[in-house]
Amino acid sequence: MSTLFVISISKHFYAHVVPSVCEFFRTIPDRFQNFPLRYLSIVLGLAYLAIILFSYRKFQPLKGRYKGLRKQYKLLKALVDDVDHVSEMGKKIDEKAHQHWDSQLRPGGTVQVSTDERAWVTRHREVVGKAEACLKDFDRLSKRRQFLKWLYSSLMDFREIVVLSATIKGASDDMDDLYWKSYKQIYERLESSRSNVRSLQDRPIILDDKKSPPYDPDVRLKSTQSIKEKLNGLIHGKLQDLDRDRKDDIQYDIVFPLKLLLAFLEDLRELRMESQTEKAWVENAEDLILDLQHDMDRILKTANRMRWLFYFGNWIARGQIKKWYYCYRGLLRSLIYGKAYRYPFKFVRRDPSKSVNGSPIKKQTRTFSSQAITTDDTGISSLLSDLGKQLKQEQGMDEFEQLLVKFERVHNSLMKTKAVEGMEHSRKAWTDQLSTIFQDAEKSFDAYRESKPSDWSENPNKTDSRSKLKAEFDRFYLALYIFQLCISAFRIELGKANNWVVDLEKDIHNVVSGLITNSENRSTYFIVGMKGIGKTTLANMVYYHGEIQKHFKFRYWVPVDDIVDEDKNVLPGKLGKYIMQPPATNKEGKEKDYTFKEVKEFLTDKKYLVVLDNISSVEAWDSVKAAFPDSTNGSRSLITTRVKSVASHAGQNSRDTYKLPLRTKDESFKLFQQMVVLPSEHSNERELSPEKVRDAQKVINLASKVVGRCGGLPLSILRVGYLLSGKEVTSEDFSRVLEIMDHNQTSWSETLPSNDEKDFPQELVKCLSYFGLFPKDSETPARRLVALWVAEGLAKAQQIGDEQKPPEFIAKKYLDELISLNLVQVVERKPNGKTKTCRFPSALREQWLRRYPNSSLDQPLVYNFDETDNRISHSHGIQNLLRSCRNPFSILFFDTREGVKPGEDIGQFLYTGIASGHLLQLKVLDLEFVFRPQLPKAIKKLIHLTYLGLRWTYLEKISASIGNLTNLQTLDVRHTYIRELPSSIWKLQNLRHLYMDQIYRSRIHQRRGKSLKNLQTLQGAFVDKDSPLKNGLGGLTNLRKLALSFQLNLSQQTRLAESLLKLKQLQNLKLNSIDEMGRPQDLKATFLSSLDNLSNLYLFGKFETSSINGLPGSLTDLTLSASRLSEDPMQELGKLLKLKSLSLHSGSYTGKKMSCSKGGFPELQVLNFWMLQELEEWNVEEHSMPKLKQLEIRSCKSLKIITGLRNLKALGKLKLKDTPVEVTEKSEQTNERSDIAHFPCVIID
Repeated sequence: MSTLFVISISKHFYAHVVPSVCEFFRTIPDRFQNFPLRYLSIVLGLAYLAIILFSYRKFQPLKGRYKGLRKQYKLLKALVDDVDHVSEMGKKIDEKAHQHWDSQLRPGGTVQVSTDERAWVTRHREVVGKAEACLKDFDRLSKRRQFLKWLYSSLMDFREIVVLSATIKGASDDMDDLYWKSYKQIYERLESSRSNVRSLQDRPIILDDKKSPPYDPDVRLKSTQSIKEKLNGLIHGKLQDLDRDRKDDIQYDIVFPLKLLLAFLEDLRELRMESQTEKAWVENAEDLILDLQHDMDRILKTANRMRWLFYFGNWIARGQIKKWYYCYRGLLRSLIYGKAYRYPFKFVRRDPSKSVNGSPIKKQTRTFSSQAITTDDTGISSLLSDLGKQLKQEQGMDEFEQLLVKFERVHNSLMKTKAVEGMEHSRKAWTDQLSTIFQDAEKSFDAYRESKPSDWSENPNKTDSRSKLKAEFDRFYLALYIFQLCISAFRIELGKANNWVVDLEKDIHNVVSGLITNSENRSTYFIVGMKGIGKTTLANMVYYHGEIQKHFKFRYWVPVDDIVDEDKNVLPGKLGKYIMQPPATNKEGKEKDYTFKEVKEFLTDKKYLVVLDNISSVEAWDSVKAAFPDSTNGSRSLITTRVKSVASHAGQNSRDTYKLPLRTKDESFKLFQQMVVLPSEHSNERELSPEKVRDAQKVINLASKVVGRCGGLPLSILRVGYLLSGKEVTSEDFSRVLEIMDHNQTSWSETLPSNDEKDFPQELVKCLSYFGLFPKDSETPARRLVALWVAEGLAKAQQIGDEQKPPEFIAKKYLDELISLNLVQVVERKPNGKTKTCRFPSALREQWLRRYPNSSLDQPLVYNFDETDNRISHSHGIQNLLRSCRNPFSILFFDTREGVKPGEDIGQFLYTGIASGHLLQLKVLDLEFVFRPQLPKAIKKLIHLTYLGLRWTYLEKISASIGNLTNLQTLDVRHTYIRELPSSIWKLQNLRHLYMDQIYRSRIHQRRGKSLKNLQTLQGAFVDKDSPLKNGLGGLTNLRKLALSFQLNLSQQTRLAESLLKLKQLQNLKLNSIDEMGRPQDLKATFLSSLDNLSNLYLFGKFETSSINGLPGSLTDLTLSASRLSEDPMQELGKLLKLKSLSLHSGSYTGKKMSCSKGGFPELQVLNFWMLQELEEWNVEEHSMPKLKQLEIRSCKSLKIITGLRNLKALGKLKLKDTPVEVTEKSEQTNERSDIAHFPCVIID
């Protein structure tokens, strides 16, 4: 081939160069014509070849400068692009905010750069433009010099090469100057601005696979997977003549840094890089690795071809290796040093379950990946300790002692690096490399001890050994220096998650589980919720979830963007564009059209996940579903929609539809605090004056009110948060926001149901209207709503299947439906996840009451002392209420004033109303939170009364005339001072729910032979040895819920147990065995096994572990407190096959070790350990608690060892509260860390 090349050159020379020269000499005067033209042509030809050679030699260094400039250009150009992007996003946020708010408030916005920094950015753009021009000139020059063209272009190129070389050097120098001035400050401000922009966006940043897919090193580096083996082959086998020092140099200067770089790139896998700077650095790193392998392969090929030349061939190969070594040693060091010091940007993970998020209670969230690779640093510590002991026994070991100090410092740096999620490969590589370096140092130490330093000056070989030892020391020191640089440079930090993804861990876990579990015959999954609730965000986080990426080989994201009926023909093209990934345009300059048939054929035989974001109509879904094959291979379609009928039309059952709820009070406040800094977060109350403390508390109270008015809708919270972000907020700011909020919350209008009774039945209309009776923004207990709805007749018994469901069950069902429709916000949940308090969002409330001004209810009467509520304003006082409603069926009082005035006013009102006959039809009287209302004796005339609510009234007694209220179904005297209910209570044969005050040991006088056959709920009653109730409980045969405190010895409890055994309908039981001081005493629990319908059990008191054998197998919820169990109860408790929630509270177990056996707790989903002070070790065996989703360990201060947590495959959230630091650190630094490696979220409080 080389011969052909020479022939080609000769032909080109005689065909082009010689004729040109001859033509030139024909113009020379005749006296030169006799000169032999052939010789002159040869001379000129040689001169031309010399110029070509010189041009070539000049062009080769220019290539290196070009590569260096290109790397610098990529990084600086990326920074300019990042600044432009953040600035543009900030402008869009400003524009959108002013569209929604006619605000006098000026938002803080993004972090602004200073004047000097702005000048630096401007200068930066100029230098980038200059560098870009240089790169284009070089590319043009390179193309012109391809193949033979460079032969005759060299004369023309020579001058351009010289000029371009100087220009590139100047551009490179300018970039160096910029780097050292303000790069770090600019990038820090840029990152802060980027975080602000993320937190202020109305919608999340949706990452399109085509634009910013998660990083995958296999895309470009798949061919380099064997590079480490090739390097080992180069060092140990390919070139036998390679001297030992050169092999060690390659090992330390090339192989070690390369291993760390490859490990870091592997850790970056699936990282979604937001900034162009991150992408540019990774691209430069990949280019370096690819170039290194390419040049190494070329050297190995050259060595193989020249094996027949023996020594001469190896000599050439060694020269190439030497050049290759120095080149890439410098490039690797430059890359690492630049990342550590020159380009101090950060790789940041922002996934919801991989972020450190602040909260009102200052929680810290730590997370771990699903495939953690653990390392053990104890081996290195042991080696360092052993070597230190040996050095103390030797003399003249100063150099080794200094090296040992350096090793210890580096090892400490390694130990201080926290086990951040996503750094497992790097951490393992760091540990392996440090071990290798140390082992080599030990070998040098052994060799040193075998020789005597005193003989070195006399023996030349010993002198050579000393020089060799010095070279090895230099190599060790340099390797440790590079090692420390890598620890500093190769880091991934946890960044603030987008505010939209705060507290979405549970939702993500549920959707992911729904998609990958038993999905063969269920192809479609829906996420349903109102506008601005976070459907797209949730789908996006699911789309990029690690389990989803492993489960579905092919994934496609299709933003449908509100396609309506007349535009449904656009859908095939959209699907084709996003699924089949065509070129942007065809030859005609138009996007290629695709049919559903083509998309369907493309997806056939693929196991895929397609996300269709924002399907807005049934018609759109009917059109698009034709594109998906009827496969049974587990493929799924994930659809987000605001329209519930889309999911129901598709025939999906409840397990295939996830209804995204509004955020709770705590979740909303946490979201708000991501954007707005409240006084308590940056002030120490001890340093503030009392006046400032009051002002700070006022701001916090107003902030809570503002957040509450947002109704749990993330979009509303973010918009309000934007107005108050980036500045010191005041009470005036919050007051102004409260004034304008109700006029700017248009997102709720779509949530209002239609007037079609099929979509929204009349029962739900009345229940939702009932919320309008409560004060604006009020938090209403769910149990209060349920009781009132039943009392008002809004919820009645229904036949569901073969079972007759009571009104209470139907009322709870109605409330759950309203919550699922995003019409009601859950303010707070119980530990078991059920609704504790709820709220009718104020913006939605105003729109609803305008639609139903008469509330659709039967003559309610409401008195609200809050005069700011325009709808319920009574300017003439409480005594004039009856003018608006002469004969009300229900009265609700909302008056939380202190003092005797409220009680006196209400007493007078009731007396007048009863005397006048206007209240004789009353069914509901709710006085909750009214301080000591004066109930008249005439209350006995309210014979139609079904509900009497006296909770939190602090009443001290109740009249015996209450026995005349024979239609009463609910009596609530909890949180009062009533110690004794009159015996006339037994006349209330229709009574279904009786709530008493447990704290004040409320008693009931029981009449002989009397019983309440219809009573279903009895809470707060107290029984002692003198109480006849202990024997009469058995007569309450319909009792379903019982909460009882008693002061009885074991023999007396036997009589009580006999009564309880007669309660065959009992479902919920709470027993407190206490002494006169309220302390726990012995509890008899062996009788419980006979209560076959019991599902919820709470036991407070001491009993033997053997009593656990008597717990009924029907239990789903169990709480033990003060049980003083000395033997591990988990073996027996694990046999409760239906148990879903287990809580072990303070004093329930006094042992030191606990173990959960294989196969135990098959249905358990929630597990709580609270204040188990003696517990030290806990082990979870494989296949134990396979469905556990939530684990909380609180105040277990002796707990030191937790093993087997990795066996909890379904665990979505682990919360460690008031946990010893050493437990947390051990979990992170030892092999225990692998036990919590797969959890989506770990919260340490």
